[in-house]
Amino acid sequence: MPLEFKPYPPPGQRQLGRELLRSLTRKLIVLALLAAVLVLWAGWQYSRRQSADSETLGDYRINGDAVSVLLVQPDVSLDLGTGLRGDYTAQLARALAMQFEQLGYRTRSVPARSDEERFGQASRLEDKDAAIAHQAQIAQSLREAGAPVLRVSLDGLDNDGAVVTAHRYKVELLDPRTLQPSWRAVLIWREGRSQSIALLWHLRRNRLPPPLWDSLATLAVERMREDGKLPSGTIH
Repeated sequence: MPLEFKPYPPPGQRQLGRELLRSLTRKLIVLALLAAVLVLWAGWQYSRRQSADSETLGDYRINGDAVSVLLVQPDVSLDLGTGLRGDYTAQLARALAMQFEQLGYRTRSVPARSDEERFGQASRLEDKDAAIAHQAQIAQSLREAGAPVLRVSLDGLDNDGAVVTAHRYKVELLDPRTLQPSWRAVLIWREGRSQSIALLWHLRRNRLPPPLWDSLATLAVERMREDGKLPSGTIH
């Protein structure tokens, strides 16, 4: 079988091939850097979708096997709206109680404010007396129960026009003897692109992200443990 000799590419063609290879390599490096920057940016946005700022105010910590959840609902006159952009204070209180039930605690939910106070009807003397009597009754009930008190309240809503951009909720640990806070955390939930990225992240596993109140309740429990106010693990 006769040998076949392939002609060696001319120098100009070899140089062109090397330049094309270098150009392709540079483009791939740029695309890889852009992808890395995009991943870092998405991770930063995802991490800031919620946050907690906590402070320790005293030595009292959760003990025993029972917890009272004190719900401070905002005034109806604030016109916070309803639906997906409304106030989730009650849902957060229920989610927090459920978290403690899963840890083995007995929970009791208590309304901090009377209907007269919430609906702005405390201007009349009889309604004002009813609101004061309700608060005194609740305070006495909490002291008699002797269980740690978790007070949940709305700290504020940030708005951009008619759109809510951030929710702020306050969770406080109260000593039942004095009803003074020994620990406080402000939980922040940010709307917008952070939640869109969280949705995409969970959809990759064919599931939806946890709702606002469940996610913030988990964050509050984690922060209480980090600050030494809640024992680790379950109690049963």
